[in-house]
Amino acid sequence: MEPQRSSRPVCRAVASGLVFAFLLALIAPVAGAASFPTKPITFVVPFPPGGRTDLTARLIAQFVERHLGAPAVVINKAGAGGVLGAKEVSQARPDGYLLGFFSTAVLTAQYTVPAPTDLKDYEIIGIVNVDPAALAVGEKAPWKTIADLVEHGRKNPGKLRIGMIPGASAQVFAGGFAKAAGIQVTYVPFKGDADGAVALAGGHIEAHVAVPVSYKSLVEAKKVRILGVAADRRSPLYKDVSTWKEHGVDVVITSFHGVFAPRGTPREVLSVLEGALEKTMQEKEVGDQMTAAGLGAIYLGRQDAAAFMAQQDAIYRALIQELGMMVAPKK
Repeated sequence: MEPQRSSRPVCRAVASGLVFAFLLALIAPVAGAASFPTKPITFVVPFPPGGRTDLTARLIAQFVERHLGAPAVVINKAGAGGVLGAKEVSQARPDGYLLGFFSTAVLTAQYTVPAPTDLKDYEIIGIVNVDPAALAVGEKAPWKTIADLVEHGRKNPGKLRIGMIPGASAQVFAGGFAKAAGIQVTYVPFKGDADGAVALAGGHIEAHVAVPVSYKSLVEAKKVRILGVAADRRSPLYKDVSTWKEHGVDVVITSFHGVFAPRGTPREVLSVLEGALEKTMQEKEVGDQMTAAGLGAIYLGRQDAAAFMAQQDAIYRALIQELGMMVAPKK
């Protein structure tokens, strides 16, 4: 009879293999993060080409790729007031390769559209731009000041057509303006700032709200005039533009742009992205180009950006409730 062989060496081999596999699983994400990125990064802009979010994203992307060591591509995914593109990012694989370049709409859409976004679905990487709301009219419009426009609105209830992006910060800009001015207006929806501004220049609406940079090319072409900005004081970028408050419309409200990743993106990957964004915003050329474009340049890293977002969320939620713009989400 053959002697019975011990199974202990086999058991030890299996146990060793399991331990090795476990350690490999722990090390793999760290190793992957250390080599990140190994392919192009994509920024999703949830609005059409030509608008302020698209403009800002493309300006930032060309510099970010220098510090990431990988190409940065911008794609436009417009629809549903910015929700369509935002949802695509939130549902993406959390590996750092698909990011959102979002405006304030990612925040306001939580409360103003039936299929809302949720800030909990994202990791904030950084804030790169903050600008005040602005109201513009066509160059040939008879109103020279905010006060002139308000007087017209009071004499013609409901006839003043204001263009805006539904669900986005512009909807709140328009509602806040009308409420503070004590006028009844008709809101005209557009997919993005660019098409709304073109409609304004063409005389299809009387006024439009966005941020100043949305009108820059049309102002320079003498097609559009900015009547005022919703700021505490005049902006250094637009010294000749008065504030709404100077004409009795007491509203102060801003819009921002930032970079977001899907919730669950590894901390190491977020750190790489944050570092590249910080270096980008430190470049003098970036600041110069943003100033030339009429964009308010700022940089808030992940921690400060998260605090900023919480503050803005509270401000916008209160204003949206006050304006009666809360929409019950679809179940």
